Formats: sequence, C-alpha cells, structure tokens
Amino acid sequence: MHHLSMYYISEDEVNANLSMQDTIQAIREAFEEYHAGRATSNTRVRTFSEGSVLNTMPASLDKYHIMGHKTYIASKEGARFVVTIFDTRSNDLLAIVEANRLGQMRTGAVTAYATSILHPSVENFTLIGSGFQAETQLEGILAVSHPHSIRVYSRNYDHARNFASRMSKKLDTEIRAVEGIEAALDGSDTITSITNSTSPIILRKYLPDRYHVNLAGSNYMNRREAEYEVLHDSDLVVTEHYDQSMVESAEIAEYVRLGGKPIELREIAGNYGQFSGMNRTVFKSMGIGLEDIATAYRVLRNMNLV
Repeated sequence: MHHLSMYYISEDEVNANLSMQDTIQAIREAFEEYHAGRATSNTRVRTFSEGSVLNTMPASLDKYHIMGHKTYIASKEGARFVVTIFDTRSNDLLAIVEANRLGQMRTGAVTAYATSILHPSVENFTLIGSGFQAETQLEGILAVSHPHSIRVYSRNYDHARNFASRMSKKLDTEIRAVEGIEAALDGSDTITSITNSTSPIILRKYLPDRYHVNLAGSNYMNRREAEYEVLHDSDLVVTEHYDQSMVESAEIAEYVRLGGKPIELREIAGNYGQFSGMNRTVFKSMGIGLEDIATAYRVLRNMNLV
C-alpha cells in the first residue's frame, strides 16, 4: 500500500480524536506487543546546543508496521513536540503529529495502566503536583478506578486549590486540596507525583502499610520525588524502561546500586494475575517513544487515515 501523501496532524486534531480510554488501550496494546518481542523502544537521546536541548525517542511497533520517534526541542522559551511515523512496508513517511497534548495524554495513560495492574482497587488517591501534566494523571486514574477520596497537594497551596476546583467541575467529582504533605499522604493507598522536585516529597513514614506509588515527574538525575525507603520497603518496583531509568531516574539508579532489582513494565504486561495483590508497589515513569508512536497511530486510526 503506497501512501501518496504525508499527513500533518495538529494539536487541535489530536485533541478532537483522542480520548483517555483510547490512549490507555493503545498503551496496553503497545506494552503487550513489547512483552511479546514485537515492539522496541530505545533510550532517549539528548542533544544540547545554545541553551536548547533536542530530545529523540525512537521506537517500532510491528503490529501496525510502523517505526518512528517523538522528538522535541526545549529551552527556557518553552518546548515543541512532534511524533514522526514511518510505514515499514513502503518506507513512506505516514505522518507528523504535533505532540504536546499527545504527550500529556500518554503520560496519564501509562501510570493509569500500571496502576490498573499493580493496584486495581484505588480507594484514597493523592495527586502531588497541580500543573499541566497533573490533569491527565488524575483523568487516567479515574478511567481505571473509582476512588472514594481524591486529594491534591502542591507546594503552592493556591495552585492546588485552583486545580481542585477546576478539575472537580471538569470531571464531576470531589477533589480536595490539602495544605501539608503529611496530611495529603495520610491513609492514601495510591499516590501519583508529577513534580519537578529536586528533593524527596514522598517519605516512607507518611505512607500507610499498603501503598502504590507512581513517580511520574522526573526524567533527569538531579530530580527526586520519593526517598529510598519508599522503594526499599516495596514488594515490587517497576520501571518503564530499565536502561533509560538508569540514566534518568535518581530513584531507580540508587535502588539498583543498593541491590534492588526493578522489573520493566513490559514484563508484567500479559501476566496480570501474577503481579496483583502485592502490598507495596512503586512504578517509575519517564516516558518512552513506544508510547508516543502507539498513541499517534491511534489518532490516525480514529481519523480514518490508516
């Protein structure tokens, strides 16, 4: 099948053609294919120049005969994201997809997917962070579970309050802003952090006996959201991508250095029963290219372009 034209998909088109449920399905399928050896995802490459950094995240997904990558440039002026998709049968460039919204959606979907396997019954959910990426973290969790209570904590209480009132309306559910981190974590069985913190916010002493923690805020070694004890005391520590976490996650790198053995998210894909029912679990997400090409392809399918 030969494509005569290449599609350019805008942010607005992504937004109109991608639901959270779609994204979670695309992520689940991608990791099941990855588990089966029919997909690849390489570690992010960073290229620095004149105060800007270019990030490149290549991947392939055999099921749809696609290869491609997310690439984005970032500086203090902001960032610009695109996903490119090639057809491996014809070598045609299928599409360039603007990927700010797409990245936000898949970041929420991947923690939701991991949570649905590791901790399917979310009771008290705490979200740490109230920025752009926090919105889809919350939407993702609500797409896979029905928490009794939802709390949000931010270092800036006004930000947490604004987020709580805006998202309560949007999602038609009660979200409470909490002022202190100890109060935010008290009795919380599921916690997602999406911050740019450089020192740990999640301390073991604030967590209950049973917990699942999603660490989603950082992909740089100089940042850290949870202290070592949170990982050390867990029955299972899962990382999205082992090699990438060894260069991007302070938490995982330290855990490994001190003898911990994390497993990759793809190892639990397709083996769901084996990993449920654990008391304490941690999932570290940094974002990998496979999630981006799978989600971009889902947009193209929803638009009936492939």
